[in-house]
Amino acid sequence: MTGQGSIERGLGGSGGSTRISFEKIREDPPNPPNPRSIAFLPEIAILLLAALTRFWRLGYHSIWFDEAVSLKWAGSDPGYIWRVTFQLVEEKHPPVYYLALHYWQALLNLAGLGHNDAALRVLGSLLGVLTVAGLMLLARRLSGRNTARLAGLLLALAPVMVWYSQELRMFQPAATGLVWAGYFLIRGWQGGSTGARLGWWIGFVLPMSAALYSYLFSAFLLPAAGLTVLGLAVLVWRTDENGFPWRRFVEGALAVGAAGILFLPLARNAWLVNEAEGEPGRAFQDFFANSRHLLQVFTVWRVDWPPLALAATLLLFAGLMAVGLLLPWCDKETGDPETGFLAKTRFLLPQSADRLFLWLWIGVPLLIANLLLAKSDSVFGEDRYLLFLAPFVLWAAARGAVWIGQRWRPAGVALAAAAAILLLLALPRLWTPAMQRENWRAAADYVMAYQERSPDLPAAWVPHVDYTHLPVEWYVRQRMDEDELPIYFPFGGALTPEMVDKIVAPPLLGIVETGADTLWLTQSHLDGVDDQRVVEGWLNANFPLITEQYPAGIKLSGYALRSHFDELPALAEGASYPDVELAPGLTLAACEITTPAVSAEDDAMHPPSGWVHVRLWWRADGQIDDDYIATVQMVGPEGVWGDRLYRENEALHRSPTSAWRAGEIVRDEIDVNLNPVTPPGEYPIVVGVMDAAGAPIEGTVECGRVVVER
Repeated sequence: MTGQGSIERGLGGSGGSTRISFEKIREDPPNPPNPRSIAFLPEIAILLLAALTRFWRLGYHSIWFDEAVSLKWAGSDPGYIWRVTFQLVEEKHPPVYYLALHYWQALLNLAGLGHNDAALRVLGSLLGVLTVAGLMLLARRLSGRNTARLAGLLLALAPVMVWYSQELRMFQPAATGLVWAGYFLIRGWQGGSTGARLGWWIGFVLPMSAALYSYLFSAFLLPAAGLTVLGLAVLVWRTDENGFPWRRFVEGALAVGAAGILFLPLARNAWLVNEAEGEPGRAFQDFFANSRHLLQVFTVWRVDWPPLALAATLLLFAGLMAVGLLLPWCDKETGDPETGFLAKTRFLLPQSADRLFLWLWIGVPLLIANLLLAKSDSVFGEDRYLLFLAPFVLWAAARGAVWIGQRWRPAGVALAAAAAILLLLALPRLWTPAMQRENWRAAADYVMAYQERSPDLPAAWVPHVDYTHLPVEWYVRQRMDEDELPIYFPFGGALTPEMVDKIVAPPLLGIVETGADTLWLTQSHLDGVDDQRVVEGWLNANFPLITEQYPAGIKLSGYALRSHFDELPALAEGASYPDVELAPGLTLAACEITTPAVSAEDDAMHPPSGWVHVRLWWRADGQIDDDYIATVQMVGPEGVWGDRLYRENEALHRSPTSAWRAGEIVRDEIDVNLNPVTPPGEYPIVVGVMDAAGAPIEGTVECGRVVVER
């Protein structure tokens, strides 16, 4: 080593030497980063963001009815799935998604996760990320890298795409297939050798067919694909001196035709079944209202922003989309060293190809949908029906922002940032109670928690509409078997009051005869089935109501099929036995708090406040001359923090105390409604009685204590 900070070393027999300078080492790292890998860091970051949004809180929402239907089909034999759903009679959606979910669940079963909500939804989340990747590849080839990155960013943040990536349904998977079909179509068109193009054309047929066999509305993009092949041929013919590209046109037409032929058997079944929802409308009915709604669906979706803020947001996206669709690409450099327009190929396309693609892949499905309104007014009835258009709409908006940025960079950057920030601000609402469709998990948890604290009060469950037993059983059967909690679903058709004696009462009376002491009734999807609530009316007329809970999309009612006992049954651990006479002849023999820990605020069962459920056991120690009603409060040093709810159909209203026989034990169940600002802590539940005139009787007793959580 010399004073100059260098090393000299002989190089074998060559007699040469090398001088390595320490200063040089400091200046030039030995392993400089690969410029190509750095160039793709933005795309990688966007895919990571897409993964973050789609994997965030996967288990937050309950499996709802439609997802339970998916799980029902996925749980069947693959041959049965294909045979039955292909006919579109028992199920209106075709089989491919159900088969994919079947094999995904089978894979999860190997790890013991086949019944885990979040693990099951991972499949959709992965496909959601794959959709972002496909859109970036497609947009980069037609609109340039800057547009592709912005389009991918917007799609990664789009609330509606995140939502359906987390749902066990076929709408997001169909969008994935259609985006990749578009990418393979472009690669097939611009491929170099015949063999390479053949591979890309096959690549087009496979995801297009998968989308068609997952979701029928995917067929709206089949003619768009055919017109794209024709349009590309015309564009090339007009701009290329070699004339009309017959070979590529025929190849593309054959690929689209192959997808169409594969779809024909399913299309025939769809035509024969003709299960159009809704009533006939008229073509282009409510065109502008539907267009505005779709724009909101594809951008900020279900935000609860002030009308002016929402209008400004939609105006921004509409403006960007209009620029992206209407204005030709500029001549200046895009900033992409490959310019983004099918570079490094032997068959380049004109820069107008991306506008052609967007017009066809957005416009053709919208045209078909508006024409189909003449057959059914429900074409635009659900946000998810045209979900597959969202990637292309956001691509058009991204193209508009980049186009503006090429003229005036600060404006383009500001508009692109505003669009991304608005989508980001709209995302958190997805994981709030306001977005819950049906909270079957909460309903099941409540019933099972109640029954676990009521071992000697056997129960049964009736999901009123027969198909709602699917989500009930999904959660109940994880923890309780048929012997512990049987589930009955005896009502499948439309009910009217005239059917009470012959249709409604017999199965319910049959449940009573099984020895069940409690009946749980869940009501959901009743429109057109039990519009007059005949089942609930019969139960109210015959049995005391013990509680009503209101998880999203559901009404859960508990009924005491048996309220009168000859002796006090064995009670669960934690019951208290005050055995105190609170009125002449009326003794509180025992009491139970079936919800020993609650939150002061509630956002699942009955917003805004939590409820404490109390079960009282009264004993008639002699003749009771008045008709007493229980008073129940949760108290603290500051005063009363919770008071009971009074229901006309509760036990002591249906069976007045003056009619009780001596020695009889009566079950009385009460909900105590808390003040939502109740401080956390432990509070006593205090029980008393009042007479028929509403005057309180002197003397109360502590029934137990409740822990209030925040």
